[in-house]
Amino acid sequence: MKEGEESEMPRNDIDSIQGDERNNRENSLKENENIVIDKELEKIRKRRLNSDKTFLVNTIRPSTSDDYTLVFGVLAGIMFFGSVFIASSGVIAAESIFVDDTLSGTVFDSEDCLDKRNVMYFEIYSIDENIRVKTQNIDSEKSTIMIVNLDNNENNTTNYFGGLGNQEITLHSEDIDDGNYMVYLEVYIWDEIVNLSHLTQEQLSSYANDSSHVNYLHKEVKLHMESRVTNEIPLIKLITFGKFGNSEVQKIPEIIDDEERACMSFQQLGIWGWALMGLEWAGGRETAMLTGGSAGVPPWWLASVSLGMSIFFLCVQYPLMHRLYHRDVDDLLSTKQMKRLIQRTVEKSAEEFGIKIDLAGFKIQDRSLSVDALVPYRTSGKTIVAPTEVKTKMITDILEEFAIFGEMRPIQLKSVCIDKAGNKLSNIIIDSEMIVTNFGEIPLSEDYSEFFSSIGKFGKLEEEFRHVMKKWFKNNNLIDYGSAIMADGDSVFIRIIYRPQQSFAYFLFKSNFKDLQVDLYELLNDKLSEYIGERTLIVSARNEKSTLADYANPGRVEQGSDELTGEAMVAKRGGIPGALLQNPFMGDILSSVEYVALKNRKRIDKYGFWGLIVFVWIPFMASGVLVGAMLGLVARMRFERVLAACLFGGTAASITWAYSAKGIIEFMEKYHAEAFIPFLIFLVFAFTIIHLRNNKRRRREELFRDSMSFFSGN
Repeated sequence: MKEGEESEMPRNDIDSIQGDERNNRENSLKENENIVIDKELEKIRKRRLNSDKTFLVNTIRPSTSDDYTLVFGVLAGIMFFGSVFIASSGVIAAESIFVDDTLSGTVFDSEDCLDKRNVMYFEIYSIDENIRVKTQNIDSEKSTIMIVNLDNNENNTTNYFGGLGNQEITLHSEDIDDGNYMVYLEVYIWDEIVNLSHLTQEQLSSYANDSSHVNYLHKEVKLHMESRVTNEIPLIKLITFGKFGNSEVQKIPEIIDDEERACMSFQQLGIWGWALMGLEWAGGRETAMLTGGSAGVPPWWLASVSLGMSIFFLCVQYPLMHRLYHRDVDDLLSTKQMKRLIQRTVEKSAEEFGIKIDLAGFKIQDRSLSVDALVPYRTSGKTIVAPTEVKTKMITDILEEFAIFGEMRPIQLKSVCIDKAGNKLSNIIIDSEMIVTNFGEIPLSEDYSEFFSSIGKFGKLEEEFRHVMKKWFKNNNLIDYGSAIMADGDSVFIRIIYRPQQSFAYFLFKSNFKDLQVDLYELLNDKLSEYIGERTLIVSARNEKSTLADYANPGRVEQGSDELTGEAMVAKRGGIPGALLQNPFMGDILSSVEYVALKNRKRIDKYGFWGLIVFVWIPFMASGVLVGAMLGLVARMRFERVLAACLFGGTAASITWAYSAKGIIEFMEKYHAEAFIPFLIFLVFAFTIIHLRNNKRRRREELFRDSMSFFSGN
């Protein structure tokens, strides 16, 4: 080096030092950030673990708004369903028409009804394209002849029908020409018990002219018969699957009957109550209202049944949903907190299996439908575990944490072993699942005495192991589906695969793999202690029949399909809310309701309380009180405001539909379209079912498709 020249460090060394300094600073900042997040998580954990006593879990005294709402809902449900049951059973006042008679002709029902309980009368109405005529309240031991006369000033047709008691006949529209008719209905009644149904039309006519009958009933109605070409309404023809055969002409009857309807008895109202509830549950409020309106059920009863169902389900399920889903603002986890929670949970799980999480590749996807986690890991010299058990352990521990933190979104996790083939930690796969890392290279030696001595010791260890295991399987009523033992200088690895031997093991076999692992570890550590020596004993057990869901013990599991693979699990919650809302049936409904609520959240965020009322009120498909309640939860509205909005909206919807159903039917009758009322009901029912199925399908696709994309690196 020349004099005066300064010694310079090579540029590569300088860059390396600067890079190390940057990495150290970044790691220090990351560590400090994790410490801060851990403190925040611990505060949330303590707050949730030390919360106030929960109604119906730790105390039977209601203390909050949702507690009192739940009690009210249960009492309202008992009164509502109990009243309908008593009415339909006929135990009390079965034939009484007091309720219908009192409310008809008032503001609750503008049309009056007549007491026809002890009066013989005719019923005539259209059913599809035909005409049905019936008599009511005729003694079943009386001989009767019913006469139906159709007169349109040009043609006069008279038909006779004989028998005993009430008569019921159907006039086929293809036998009636187009035009306006006066329909004259008559019935003759004799005291004698003679069944006249076998007589010919002439004999019945002669018998009817006999003046010896003791009673006579008469009624007149107007009939308009019109032929229409069915290809003008292809949708109707399509949905009826060719109901009208190959004919291109359909006969549409319109009956104009000015007689007031018969008052419904208490028992009839009860029977219709169950029918309307079934229709509303299966096809929505619209289906129930249109069906009841076309059958002459009074609007106040339509509204009462719909409102009773809404109050019960809202006031019972909403408090349970609120308890299951609601968290205070301070308890909501940010994406950073969620990532840190999952990271430290899987790191703790990894310690038990002797594996190490690769934090550089660890990542999560935090979205409204689910939380997805990709967890790469490396094995170590003490790893003896199946890949499925690694995943199971991680999911189990994460679900336990989710339950504490009140996180109800599904978790989807993918664990990936990233050991490189060919290095000292390359994996040996046994039985296609068990991972045992190799034990390094065996050095060449001229003295093999120690080598053969170790083989002899291992042979004795394996022999004693087989002897102990045979008794253990027998004592625990298990079948050995594969047990293995391996040993090196540091550890003894025990792996068993078992299957319960008893019948109905899924329900009756209570021991899980953790209990059996602990029991087997204690037994082997005691019986094989002289052979194990100072080495570490590692035991792994797996139920041959168990699945990931069996191990993880989630509250709800959603399985993907062939195209959209995956398994999403929700944390299990205890108490009454968990038992009622996390069973497969309710869980499926609740997940679909949650999806609809999430999709409509922007509307409620924009319009708030009044927007929620309109959402529940206006007859969108699947926009009832439960969806509205879930929407309020998702939008984080106060419990009382959501309850009030859903009650107002649900009440308005029930009343609107109840009092407009008859108007819709009258409008269709005005334009000679009453034969399409059954088709309209069918359309509403079909579209509701299709809408619900589409929501379920779209949610499943979105849930698993986005997760698959995330796990694949896209």
